[in-house]
Amino acid sequence: MRTRTFIFMSGFITLTLLGFITLAQQAQAQDGGANPTPVIITLTPTVSATPDLVTPTPTPEGLLGPDRFEPNDDVSSAVTLGFGLTSGLTLVGDDRDVFTGFLKAGQRLRLDTTVFLGLDTRLELTWQGQLAAENDDRTTADVGSSLTFAAPTDGWYVLVVEKATVYDGMYDLAMVLEEPPTPPTPSPTPTATPSPTPVIQPDSAEPNDWPETARPITPGQRATYTVGAGDVDFFTFLAKASSRYTCETVTDQVDTLLTVTGPAGTLGENDDRSFGRVDSSLTWTQVAEGQVVIKVAARGGSFGRYELICQPTSPPSPVVPAANHAPGGAALPTQTPTLAAAQSVSLTVQYLGRVQPQSIVKPTTIRLLVYYDANNDRQPGPGEGIANVSALAVDSRGQQLVQVFTNAQGEALFNLTSEAVARVIVPYVPGWSARVRVGEVNNEIVLGLPAVRLPIFIPVQNQPDSES
Repeated sequence: MRTRTFIFMSGFITLTLLGFITLAQQAQAQDGGANPTPVIITLTPTVSATPDLVTPTPTPEGLLGPDRFEPNDDVSSAVTLGFGLTSGLTLVGDDRDVFTGFLKAGQRLRLDTTVFLGLDTRLELTWQGQLAAENDDRTTADVGSSLTFAAPTDGWYVLVVEKATVYDGMYDLAMVLEEPPTPPTPSPTPTATPSPTPVIQPDSAEPNDWPETARPITPGQRATYTVGAGDVDFFTFLAKASSRYTCETVTDQVDTLLTVTGPAGTLGENDDRSFGRVDSSLTWTQVAEGQVVIKVAARGGSFGRYELICQPTSPPSPVVPAANHAPGGAALPTQTPTLAAAQSVSLTVQYLGRVQPQSIVKPTTIRLLVYYDANNDRQPGPGEGIANVSALAVDSRGQQLVQVFTNAQGEALFNLTSEAVARVIVPYVPGWSARVRVGEVNNEIVLGLPAVRLPIFIPVQNQPDSES
């Protein structure tokens, strides 16, 4: 009731005031005076302190029209744009915008659209007819688009801007060249830790893994090289006709196989030069002058250093009979005795004493197996051998005599002629050693590591996943 009374009183006062103004104007007009300036009263509606939220309305049809680059709907009508910002572009109805530009090899181009009036863009970039990059929304909250492309060679790109929804709108297109990304600063190289894995560094003759890349050598000169799994060494020199040559390897680390070939084929091959030795020696007589090729390979998975020398050798000298001497010391001419059929021969036998037997050193063979007991069955199994583990043969005072490394099956082989060998040890397993029987074949030396996680410096292929 109070509200209605207030509205009624406000209306009554307004009408009364207008009535008085009209009567005053009519009285002045009747007195013959000039018409006064009319009084205009504007009634402004009361505005509430908190305005209502404005609901966005779709852009009326026909408000947006083609932009200044139309028509550019396909590759044949593509517009060439430079780098920078291009504003006021529109997408209306089935319209799409096609642009093109030139990039040099290595340049990185970044393309961004900023959208207005409810537009949602989608970008496609093609390079030499192939789709190279595309993007719909920049983020989950931004329906503008963004992509980056690095040109592999000099050439032209084609950019297509189209609507991702049915709604029309406006957009700005930014085309910027970016600097190539700065490579991350490498972290400091950690300090190297000792590893039992032997690393065979390439020797001075590498690469010489093929006869075509054989390293030329000079007969009579000795040099040191390395050979092992995956490595074969080839050498060559010019051999003279009717000359006798000997090529040999000198090593106690690697079991070498020596092969010599000439223009006519293989001249000879040698594995072990003698019983108890693993290095090689080969002698031959060169028939005709020509290049010979020496091949040095490793046998049985062994690897290590060796010395190679090829040199001329003299043929064996014939046995010259001792000369006869006269009492005065003058040599007498040697006469070949002739025997008649019925003539008897006088023989003189002189006793020289008992023959002293020479001491013959029997070789000591050691076969060591190092394995990781992955299945915990307390015996070696397939795939449990540990490769590249150092093993030492030492004397009774612990001094090293020979060092070898286990092969891919975890086996190490020693062939020793020294009578001083007493034990075989594996340095990477503290306190482990095994006694050696000198002059015999030691086959039963086995080092089994229990099924626990091994130290990082021992390589294992089948390491368990569980922590010990």
